[in-house]
Amino acid sequence: MAPPTHDPHCIFCKIARGELPSARVLETAEAVAFLDINPLNPGHTLLVPRAHHAHLGELPEELAAHAGSLLPRLCRAVKAATGAQGLNVLINNGRVAGQTIEHCHWHIIPRFANDPIHWPWPQGHYSGNELSQMRSRIESELESAIRASSEARS
Repeated sequence: MAPPTHDPHCIFCKIARGELPSARVLETAEAVAFLDINPLNPGHTLLVPRAHHAHLGELPEELAAHAGSLLPRLCRAVKAATGAQGLNVLINNGRVAGQTIEHCHWHIIPRFANDPIHWPWPQGHYSGNELSQMRSRIESELESAIRASSEARS
């Protein structure tokens, strides 16, 4: 993996580097997990890569895979420790999606019957050929990314 980078103004970079206190529950060379100080429910945990990347799309795939490998273990521990009936595991990617700290991170949120968190989100639908058009646009972007990656390695 590439050497970690950090933003000296980022609160999560400061926490990952030990410059600010946190209630850490898991640490690896590439990531740290700690309790959210403003939890949606008790036990709300954040998984944060040590390297500064504002959004998920900027995260190197190896680092995303490492973080993903920690999620099952964290989920089991949070669920058992809190007695939660379920969990939400999510990323808010960008301000309009609710991201308040510009450092990619995962939320592990314990859930209980009748808790104050409102779910599910309202669902939309596709009309006519909108579904196939959207699929084609996403596939085209993925193919472009693969080509760019292959060219970068050549």
